[in-house]
Amino acid sequence: MEIIDEARNIVLIGLMGSGKSAIGRTIAKKLGRRFIDTDRYIERKAGKTVAEIFQTDGESAFRNFEKESIKKISQYVGIVIATGGGAIKDPENFRFLKESGWIIALYASPETLYKRISGKRIRPLLLNEKNPIKKLEEISNERKQMYAMADFQVDTEDKDINQIADEIISLLNVSNFSPIQDAG
Repeated sequence: MEIIDEARNIVLIGLMGSGKSAIGRTIAKKLGRRFIDTDRYIERKAGKTVAEIFQTDGESAFRNFEKESIKKISQYVGIVIATGGGAIKDPENFRFLKESGWIIALYASPETLYKRISGKRIRPLLLNEKNPIKKLEEISNERKQMYAMADFQVDTEDKDINQIADEIISLLNVSNFSPIQDAG
């Protein structure tokens, strides 16, 4: 199965633990596209981890790195992009990403998100949180409106990575069959 418009990027947004990176890599592999995780891209450019940037330079410095990176990455053609969870808090980031391709918001319950991320990479926004599930719920509520502006919403609850990747590929193929508007 191949997406008709190979020039458009596929952009995954969602909270930490929603599966953006794993699903993005799977979609890229299935479609023979390049994959870029914006957080890993920033880490390579900055020479330190996202957690270290948050700790030493602060969130605003990280958001500046993120904005520069998204502006550059959005200029690529036909790639799969996994953004950091808060990337679309900046309307300009959303605009860059939207102009470059389809935006797919990935969802899961705060309990599932926490289960997926616990014991993995340090998540700066959950550092020292007494109730990380409640914090994930708060972050989810703060970003709900932004995620709702995506082209598609995909629930990742109780599905494996291949199922979700296939669902997204199918959504994008179907969306390509909309009738062309006659300008005359």
